Amino acid sequence: MFLMGSLGWLIATAAVVSIPVIIHLLHRQRTTPLQWGAMQFLLESPLQMKRRKRVDHWILMVLRMLALAVLAILLARPLWIHGKYNPLGSKLSTDVAVVLDHSLSMGRHNGEKTLFDQGVGVVDRLTQGANGKDALLEGGDTVAVVLAEHTPRILSHPLPARAANEVRDALHQMKPGLSDASIPDAVRTARELLERHGHNLRKTIIVVSDEQSSGWQAEDDAAWRLAVGSSATGAERTLSVHELPLTADTKSSNISVGGIAIEPTLIGVNRPAQIRATVANSGPKESGPLTLRLVVNGKTIDPPQQITNLAGGQSATVRFDYVFTTAGSNWVRVETDVIDALQADNSAVAAANVWQKIPVLIIDGQVTSAGNVKGGKVASGPVSHGNFKSSDFLVAAMQPVEMSREDTALIQPDVVSLSDAQSIKLEDYFVTVVNDCGQLPRALQDKLADYARSGHGVWFILGARTAPNFISKQLRDSGLFTASLNDNAPKNEKVPPSMEIKDASNPMVAMLTAAERNALSGAVTSQWWSIQPSDPDARIVLANTGGDPLIIERPMKNGGLVAIWATSADAQWNNWPFMRNFVPLVNETVNHLASGQTRGMENKILEAGAAIVWSGPGKPAVQAVDVTLPDGTVDGNKRAVLTNNRYEFRYNNAFLPGLYQLRFKPTEVQPQPIFYGVGINSKEQDRNTLSAKDLDRLVSAGYLDKRSKIDADEIPAVIRQQNTGSDIWKWLALFVLANLLVETYMTYRMVGLQNRVDVAGAGVAHPQPV
Repeated sequence: MFLMGSLGWLIATAAVVSIPVIIHLLHRQRTTPLQWGAMQFLLESPLQMKRRKRVDHWILMVLRMLALAVLAILLARPLWIHGKYNPLGSKLSTDVAVVLDHSLSMGRHNGEKTLFDQGVGVVDRLTQGANGKDALLEGGDTVAVVLAEHTPRILSHPLPARAANEVRDALHQMKPGLSDASIPDAVRTARELLERHGHNLRKTIIVVSDEQSSGWQAEDDAAWRLAVGSSATGAERTLSVHELPLTADTKSSNISVGGIAIEPTLIGVNRPAQIRATVANSGPKESGPLTLRLVVNGKTIDPPQQITNLAGGQSATVRFDYVFTTAGSNWVRVETDVIDALQADNSAVAAANVWQKIPVLIIDGQVTSAGNVKGGKVASGPVSHGNFKSSDFLVAAMQPVEMSREDTALIQPDVVSLSDAQSIKLEDYFVTVVNDCGQLPRALQDKLADYARSGHGVWFILGARTAPNFISKQLRDSGLFTASLNDNAPKNEKVPPSMEIKDASNPMVAMLTAAERNALSGAVTSQWWSIQPSDPDARIVLANTGGDPLIIERPMKNGGLVAIWATSADAQWNNWPFMRNFVPLVNETVNHLASGQTRGMENKILEAGAAIVWSGPGKPAVQAVDVTLPDGTVDGNKRAVLTNNRYEFRYNNAFLPGLYQLRFKPTEVQPQPIFYGVGINSKEQDRNTLSAKDLDRLVSAGYLDKRSKIDADEIPAVIRQQNTGSDIWKWLALFVLANLLVETYMTYRMVGLQNRVDVAGAGVAHPQPV
């Protein structure tokens, strides 16, 4: 019994065999014989030769049909099914692909070895056998290795077992992976690899993994259909997929470090910062004493933090106080040296960007700057202090230090009058505050609008000098903020209503509400502008119990932000400047409004798979960006995009946890490298494995072989089970070659007969006269 590789080849065989018949019919000569009595005896001999030629012609056509038929069958790779009538025996070979899970979860231990090391041992047994002999693969079998990572990686093409030394050496030098993995994607890669490069008809894929359910994606039919292709169904199926499960020790504890948070939002040089990290025990047993260390830019910082014990399923938070002395991008790592089930999650790294200063421009509603003083002299330009009474509290809150140390403060405000503001270059400042201005010149309106759209922050504080037209028309016409006025004059309540925070997660108030939910409970607001925002993306952060908003935020494109205070900042309409939370409220508002300029340089740890986003000034031009990954490889010559006079760079391949570094060309772009910390994928800490229901589903759908689960000792039986026939393509190829030799001889014979007929015919057609 024969088994064809594909029904399509049978159809092709029938079509090819018909070609010689069609050619024969097209070239058939249709002649009408004429009887000539005087010549009938002379033509006796040539007619006999013509009959012999006709017989040979039919034999030649049959040989050609047979050659084409066998050639088409040869291309179909037929099998002679093993049985008592098969004289060839069962000698079919198999192309084997090992899909080795190289995800973070394979770093778990079972005894002294990790699961990944055990998977490498499976490849050793396939290609080398136990103790370097008796390999599980036979002479004609081949083996390929595909690593199941976030993006499957081909480690080797199909090779004979005796040629797999380099593959084994490469595997033994590897450590367990750190990313997630997709088993269906890896199976698809293995199948396509065997189809393109494997020379045997039978294909077997063995998946060696810890059966982590998140990686197997048993419910994703689309992914599995792509994985096995058309081999999932049909009598001609030549692909089998099996799994070889590895089991980790589930009784040991596992300590993981993650969730690093760094405060404040913007860190200044020589300013105190707090670094917090979450430590969790995902194992069933209580851990012993834990020592946590802080590493900053590669240097271990003393003293370490201690956790006495941590019960199974519990977590704790450790805090480190640190003062950064170097401006620019820094990195921090929190680690523990505990020996547990999974070493890869015993540390976490995060970026910490430290700023020398945050420049802020305050445009005071005072018309001129006459009499304002900077450094003991009358100043006509930006000044740090002077006779701007309505801005004094803002300046004091931004620089809550002694006057002799003002230059060391992170936020560096310059105060100018409304008339001087028109000549100021706004792009030199991260945030611009428009404090209690009556009207804005049209040119300044346009400058502020462009400034906000390019990623900067604008803060409007409404007060006694503010005109109704400024709120209802000028802000609307500039495109910065749209609101309607409930009254043409500020509200003035003898019994001020209390206030409530509407958006506790907003960065302007989040730090206040996190420590104390009633952080503004003692605030009194007696006067305010009663406005109603109309922009659909505007968010009310703080309001009074009468329903009037007091703090409003509106995001702009490209990271710009607009904030509105409906009450003053000079203590005339409220008691806010005298509250202890006024300083953090002002500073967090500035930090939040500056986020467009600090975008991509936040102090945090990114989730695995999240995009790395960097933003920087438009000058000098960024020609290229090189990304150094945690494993040391460099993904170079990436392109940054110039948008609204700012460069933006986005890197979407941050699936490997650890420290990433961005370097720019030319090097004058800014101090570099820029660091980013990426955490491990939380799915890799999930201990849920394939259930019996999941496995039955994969088998019933045809994605896995009926004999789905195997161990290393069963691999030979699985491979030999597929070899239930003999591959006869070699014999068919010899037959085609022999057929071509016979056809050549027959053609030569036909030519000879044709010449004899032509000579005989010539002798009859031209008799000599007597």
